[in-house]
Amino acid sequence: MIPESRLIKSEITLRELSLPQEVLLAKKSLIRWVALSLGMILPNESRTLILDIIDVIFEYHVKGEEPTTKDITARLEKTTKTKQNPKAIYYHLQRLKDSEVISRKKGRYFLGDGNDKSLSGIFKKLYMKKADSAFSNIEAALEKLESGYR
Repeated sequence: MIPESRLIKSEITLRELSLPQEVLLAKKSLIRWVALSLGMILPNESRTLILDIIDVIFEYHVKGEEPTTKDITARLEKTTKTKQNPKAIYYHLQRLKDSEVISRKKGRYFLGDGNDKSLSGIFKKLYMKKADSAFSNIEAALEKLESGYR
């Protein structure tokens, strides 16, 4: 038997959500909606640190800046007005990096591969790349199955 868990290169979750007017009224609601739509959080997830980190990274991106971990931590502490656990921040940054939402070069973080300036462009490119790669292998497997039925 093939150990399936070793076959998984990456996963993407894309949820089709309605976008009610009340979500558009507050930045926090929009961040949560985007994170839920893109599978970055689970429905009913109560942890807000990941949302705060996403908010900070989006803010730096829109301003054209590439923050360090220290910059992100300082900004989080300023906006949340609470001392942050560095291990928790590193954990979430690593999760975002592992999913290729962010990249890190010379100690600085940036969204995607750093080539796109539009938030929607970054995520569309990332998810389409992963979907195309997945479907390439799925097509090969289905074609093999199809030929076996003839």
